Amino acid sequence: MKSINMQIIKQNMLMTSELLNIVKLLKKYDIDLIAFKGPTLSQMAYGNISLRQYVDLDIFINKKDTYIIQDLMFKNNYNRSLELGLSQEKIWFKYAHDIGFKNQINGTNIEFHWSMLDTDHPVSLLNMDFFDDKKNLQLNNIDIPIVSNEKFLVYLCIHGSKHMFERVEWVVDIDKFIKNQKLDWNKILDIVEKDNSIKFFILGLYLSTILYDTLIDKRLEKYFDTDIKTISEYIFSCWNKNNEFNTKNNLKFMLKLFISRSDKLKYLHKIYLKPTFVEYWYISFPEPLYFLYYPLRQYLLIKKYLFSKIFY
Repeated sequence: MKSINMQIIKQNMLMTSELLNIVKLLKKYDIDLIAFKGPTLSQMAYGNISLRQYVDLDIFINKKDTYIIQDLMFKNNYNRSLELGLSQEKIWFKYAHDIGFKNQINGTNIEFHWSMLDTDHPVSLLNMDFFDDKKNLQLNNIDIPIVSNEKFLVYLCIHGSKHMFERVEWVVDIDKFIKNQKLDWNKILDIVEKDNSIKFFILGLYLSTILYDTLIDKRLEKYFDTDIKTISEYIFSCWNKNNEFNTKNNLKFMLKLFISRSDKLKYLHKIYLKPTFVEYWYISFPEPLYFLYYPLRQYLLIKKYLFSKIFY
């Protein structure tokens, strides 16, 4: 156990050092950025960069700066995590929301995000402006730009819900963050009550209060409805190995988090109808024939789920 802890501490120190280097590099070229998760979350929620394990670095940027950042990364011993051809790159920058790089010397992985979700995702809250009220967190006497406490908490809850809280440590992060950071609950209420994704936020709070008696603003407890409790029971059953997280099960409960029927339909369209990078990588159509990716999507889904049951 001690050796494992030492490995985690060593890895965290390496990644924190790399984050500081990237922040200094981007600041040198006047590039706006916000660091989130990774060392910043560990410091804010746990009070120490070594008390939470993380495997990559996440940095929020403006999309207009992507190619400048890419050139800087190439010049500083980083390669793309995913190699793309010219046509693939065009599609990637049109539909994706991040791009990853890997340091060829120390193996550090960095993801640069220009939005928190795909632009067509019904959860619009994660596309909120993080730059309008950013602040600084000091690590090793260097100012690291981070998002406000309120938006950070909203992000933690919605990120966990988006993945149906498959990892219990995401709930621990929420509890520790609330207990160790000063929060303006009026500001949080103003953010989430105006958006269509309030249930995604509430699910994280509910799990935290049930597991760790986290103290939250009482006004939010009115949102602890039957759907939230039903989804939580599913999550608990998966954690206890009485059920299993999978696409089919997750979808059933994910739909309960969307308030309107139109948002549910948008999500179903995204999951089952809209072409993904799997289809774009499967075959390269010229742009006038991009509409063919829609039937290709259906073919590959049938091949994956129906044929596998018949022949295996």
